Amino acid sequence: MSCGPFSPVASSALPTATPGETANVPRCSGARLRFLVEQLFARYEARDLDGFLALFNWSAPAAGGGFGSYHDDPGEQHQLSDRASLADHVRGRLAIDDRFAVAAVGDYPDRLTYPNANPTVAFTRSFANVTQAGNAKLVCNAGLLVRVVMSSR
Repeated sequence: MSCGPFSPVASSALPTATPGETANVPRCSGARLRFLVEQLFARYEARDLDGFLALFNWSAPAAGGGFGSYHDDPGEQHQLSDRASLADHVRGRLAIDDRFAVAAVGDYPDRLTYPNANPTVAFTRSFANVTQAGNAKLVCNAGLLVRVVMSSR
């Protein structure tokens, strides 16, 4: 499958940074940012936990430009800082039928580099007979997500 900006991809097709790469290669182009936003919500909606987790840069520590945190606040704050806690949190959210509808994914500029490659998207979220409006800011480095800040009320 293709790793193009608008195509669903197999988890193994996503690029990861290796220790010898600079933090901004591959660049988080506008098309790549759009892809990451679309795929984050599409994989969540598809209940594809492995595909969802593959969008994050686990190969480098946070201080080296890798995964730093996933902040989720659907009325109660959750600050997740590692793969296992993020996986557990998402499993719990999926168990209560947490769903997202994204209003519109924007056009994001090219030539943004970490930490300024951070698209924001508005969404509607529903779970357990509750509907909330919110937004998510995603931060990209080396072509993958390293931080997500999500809030809804």
